[in-house]
Amino acid sequence: MLKAGAACLDITPPLGASLRGFFNERRASAVHDPLYVRAIALEQDGGDGGGIAVAVCDLVGVARTYLDRAKARIAETTGLSPVRVLIACTHTHTGPETGDDTYTDFMIGRIADAVRLAWDRREPAEAGWGRASEHRIAFNRRYRMKDGTVQTNPGIGNPNVVEPAGPTDSEVGVLCLRRAGVGAGAGESGGTIGLLANFALHYVGTPDAQRAISADYFGIFSQQIQRLRGESFVAALSNGASGDINNIDVLGGRRPPNDRYQHAERVAAVVAAAALWAWNEMTFSSDVSIGAAMAELALKRRPLPSDADVARAREIEARVAAGESVLMGERSFARRVLRRISGTPDEIATWVQALRIGDLALVSAPGELFVELGLAVKQHSPFGQTIVLELANDSMGYIPTRRAFEEGAYEPEASLLSPGSGEQLVEAALDALHSLRA
Repeated sequence: MLKAGAACLDITPPLGASLRGFFNERRASAVHDPLYVRAIALEQDGGDGGGIAVAVCDLVGVARTYLDRAKARIAETTGLSPVRVLIACTHTHTGPETGDDTYTDFMIGRIADAVRLAWDRREPAEAGWGRASEHRIAFNRRYRMKDGTVQTNPGIGNPNVVEPAGPTDSEVGVLCLRRAGVGAGAGESGGTIGLLANFALHYVGTPDAQRAISADYFGIFSQQIQRLRGESFVAALSNGASGDINNIDVLGGRRPPNDRYQHAERVAAVVAAAALWAWNEMTFSSDVSIGAAMAELALKRRPLPSDADVARAREIEARVAAGESVLMGERSFARRVLRRISGTPDEIATWVQALRIGDLALVSAPGELFVELGLAVKQHSPFGQTIVLELANDSMGYIPTRRAFEEGAYEPEASLLSPGSGEQLVEAALDALHSLRA
């Protein structure tokens, strides 16, 4: 018999908190909507003796060191080992910085408490999973230009744009948990325990991002899917492999208005509608296998920069300080180079994790994974359906393809990693998936 539980806790920081996600300093002076950690937990009686849990946080990203601490606390309170707990961030750009501070200590405690509550609330349940497609709202933000280069966000209507430099992933993946014995009729009160959805879209953005805390469209999705269903439950939207995906249609001629959060609401609504479509086609069962696998992976950093690169980075920083206009790619280059010479190690140790619920697999990516890499994991996975959750268990920035490093532009310039790291992650993820399928 499958047992499942879910919980949701507020992780909104206080006003005055530093907001992460832009190049300029921002301090929160308003809260448009709260931030949450949403957790689900599952256990199969008579299985391998252990359950699994997933927590999705309305945060830009959190480094491994802090999520490891949250997992250690979860192990103490629930008995769930770190291998069995996946913690992912949505990548909202209107969430707080995290570091060695009071807020991060609070956040760690809330993540652990949410998983503990979900675990404590386990009850007989059935699981279903499925997918639908949404093609209208996500676009590859890297474009091939007439001069042969590749640019990130070249501007709507730019006459020098030739075509997108990569694909998108239109799949909306959904895992639903409902109480055992409850029918599948829409709007049936009290039937749903929790829902985990996934879509590969960087974030939408908010009109008051310079000052207001917001979960972005991820939080609005949670409200929308509950309204569509006509009941209350824990609903989390995780981010898929979207390191090179955004909501701007460069070839479409205009950017939708969002001065009152209209586009954030629109995006949330169509993703919620796709999730409902998948939900209403699901087959539910209480007889599903539960499993977990995780491996530590050492990824190489970019080589130490040359003297010329350091000089260029310092020149860019001087231009920024003088108030001059500086391209995103230049800023990211300067930030990466100056961080690299500050004594950072040559390798970064991170996690690759896979969870199994029947013929559904969840796979973690420890940063902003390029969509092609996520699609490769899905294509070669031994499971009937695979969902990739980025910014999970770590936050190591952009993870581009090897080809993207050759093409250049913003994301490869910003990446801490050496070319080939993304493909190494895909291989490790597939190894974990095959180990669960064996």
